[in-house]
Amino acid sequence: MEISKSFIDITEKIGKDINLVQGPGGNISFKSNGFMYIKASGEKMSDAKNKNIFVKTDHKKILSSLKNNDPDPIKNCWDKNSLMRPSIETTMHALMPHKYVLHVHCVNTLSWVTQKNYQKKIKNFLHGINWKSVPYIKPGINLSNEINKIIRESIVDVIFLGNHGIVAGAESAESVFEIVKKISEKLYISELEKMEIDLKKFNKYLLCREYKLPKNEYVHQIAFSKIHSLIATKGDLFPDQTVFLENGLIIINSLEELTMLSKSRTNKLPVVLIPNVGILVPRIFKDVNEDTLVGLSMIISRLPKDVLLNYLTKEERNELINWDLEIHRKTLNN
Repeated sequence: MEISKSFIDITEKIGKDINLVQGPGGNISFKSNGFMYIKASGEKMSDAKNKNIFVKTDHKKILSSLKNNDPDPIKNCWDKNSLMRPSIETTMHALMPHKYVLHVHCVNTLSWVTQKNYQKKIKNFLHGINWKSVPYIKPGINLSNEINKIIRESIVDVIFLGNHGIVAGAESAESVFEIVKKISEKLYISELEKMEIDLKKFNKYLLCREYKLPKNEYVHQIAFSKIHSLIATKGDLFPDQTVFLENGLIIINSLEELTMLSKSRTNKLPVVLIPNVGILVPRIFKDVNEDTLVGLSMIISRLPKDVLLNYLTKEERNELINWDLEIHRKTLNN
């Protein structure tokens, strides 16, 4: 496959930056000689040097299918013998006119694009950047159709995706990475003050064998803020939260509550927040669940206390949970 070492290096670098990518989230692509190489669905950018994570697609065929309003524009656009399928966001990458396109679930960006009327708030941070925004729309062809409207009307290098993330394009892998990294840095304001975690306080709760401590201590921070704990338990802020933290988060105040919870929701255990103690996760949690929880915690810790948020609706959640493409991605990471 005609993929340069520099592109592989950049991909891995992006994938290992927790501020930009969590687990299998996000995707990157480049176009060459009528083809587009894009990260495969469910693969991790951080694995770029360890194995092939890219699928070669027929870029011209995808654009033609989009123009003809085909219901499945990426059907038969890649070699099925590869055992991988292109990213859910393949059509979005195909429509962007740039040679290199990067889409990430940047936590600094998500801490803004989950807010109501965020466009007015971020405008002053983005001088010199050609950007537009779209409200939350189901990933895939629905989102691509909205992006197509923007691309037809204006020259744009960056598009903010409500409750989803950011997509950017440039003529080199290094440039598109720098654009996204620069925006991420500009959009960082502050986060919750780091509290010291007393692991001994978890001992009695860990008598409930269905739960364990999370791998990353950072996630405990939101449990020390009543407002941020409520934000976490009120609903889903972005698609990967719905997919990989499907059972939600809940506040509990005693071992008795935790024991009752574990018995009543045996197969659908949520993450639990214990006020001023920290967080416990279901024992069956995999790396992808842990990574998504870290990302969620980073987003929430960056939100102001008086924030007004847009949560995904019940209908939007159900669209994701029952979507065969998301089920495929989830299966690959279990």
